[in-house]
Amino acid sequence: MYHFELRKFPHAVSRFNQSEQEVLALVVRWVAEEWIDVGERKWNVHETKLTVLEGPELSLPEMAMNRGWRNAMRRSEDVTERVLAVARAAGAQATAGMPRGGGVSATGMAPPPGGAPETGELSLLADSLGLEVLGALDAGPAPLERVWRLAHGRLDGRSPSESLALAELAVRSLLGRGLVVLQRGDAEVAGAALDDVESWTSEGGQVVAIARSG
Repeated sequence: MYHFELRKFPHAVSRFNQSEQEVLALVVRWVAEEWIDVGERKWNVHETKLTVLEGPELSLPEMAMNRGWRNAMRRSEDVTERVLAVARAAGAQATAGMPRGGGVSATGMAPPPGGAPETGELSLLADSLGLEVLGALDAGPAPLERVWRLAHGRLDGRSPSESLALAELAVRSLLGRGLVVLQRGDAEVAGAALDDVESWTSEGGQVVAIARSG
């Protein structure tokens, strides 16, 4: 669960219990230097400080009496830079000419089972998945198979091939922005490893892991 605050002295506004898709939809506009309407005010990247936290859901009593942000800060991790990095990657894809379905959905909901996601929806899902993967890598490298499983969880009821396509799109986006590297054992491998299906499984001794760069 995500919480964010926009602050421009002497004003500040906070929002709590936001989904990944909701936060990413806002931050993609933020890094594009668009004006953001929140709390009956307009906020701009050049005048305002944005803070994004990731942590447990806050209850109504925890948010009462203007204590919400203090409780969120106490119980959550500041992930502002991580979220901004993923949003910049999404913006780079759009600038490069990748269609995004006419805009970013504020809900980011996955399409119902039975039909393939639209290009814009798939791009947003990949951006959101990339954000989740970066968070998971805080604990260390993870096999690509885990990314595939995370993608499958986001496309409930769809085929493994569709999940693999989503996982590959997310990983290639992170690689393109220099946020992650691929490893086989202790050796770094090129992005071409994504083309080998054995890289995505634990079979054949060809396990490839994704890790934070640097």
